[in-house]
Amino acid sequence: IRSMQKEMIILPNKKELELYKKYNLNTFLLPLEDYSIGFNCYFNIDEINEISTNNTVYVLLNKFLHQRINEFRELYPKFNENIKFIIEDIGLTDVISKNRIVMYENHIISNYRSINFLKQIGYDNVVINNDLTITEIEEILSKTDSNLYYFYVAKNMLMYSRRNLVSNFNKHFKLNKDNNKYDLKEKVSKQILEITEEQDGSVVRNHKIFCASKYLDKLNNINKIIDFTDIDETSEKMILEHINENCLCDLIDSDYYFLENDIKYKVGDLK
Repeated sequence: IRSMQKEMIILPNKKELELYKKYNLNTFLLPLEDYSIGFNCYFNIDEINEISTNNTVYVLLNKFLHQRINEFRELYPKFNENIKFIIEDIGLTDVISKNRIVMYENHIISNYRSINFLKQIGYDNVVINNDLTITEIEEILSKTDSNLYYFYVAKNMLMYSRRNLVSNFNKHFKLNKDNNKYDLKEKVSKQILEITEEQDGSVVRNHKIFCASKYLDKLNNINKIIDFTDIDETSEKMILEHINENCLCDLIDSDYYFLENDIKYKVGDLK
């Protein structure tokens, strides 16, 4: 039985958080600078601690850190104690207290068995994939009692790499360009993909905005993350004004293909 109050969590595309608070949204997911990749803005520890004094704050660490985990070990005690961490590198479980961790094993937490296993070993706050069908999500909700999180609106981050994809492309084809981003049309699906290079690597996002509002009523028992990264101002305003309405997906250039089409590539699908 899920009795905990569910949250609407904003991952901002700018540091001026007052915009979101005007809509009574005061729970934030803040990418930590140097430990996250693929976002419009990053926050240092002083900014995060200050924001957490008047707001509910999660810190996002989505890079695989390898030997840098020990660097974070020294940083961790400096965070305010009311802050939780959404982490993708499982090595961080050696540093962060279990009760402050939200596990974000992207493309892996795709069924109730993996969620229940994580709970058995002490992690009952998890981000489920947003490439699941609504039927799969309903099954997870019926067969788990963990505290679930879900990227409810976002330009899906399909992958990230330590490779410098954009600058290497320019170099290979002898293109005299100083840009860090390309829009590419994928040959099979004809979908536009956004490839962006940052200092530590590159990320690939879908151009269309994933939006699950069509099934809002079935997602009541999930904490919903709204990721405004690379979303234009007009769409952002529309999302903020209709964030709790089923019609939102019809008001923006949205995509909810995964919710209605079973994709057989997730971990555990192939035998």
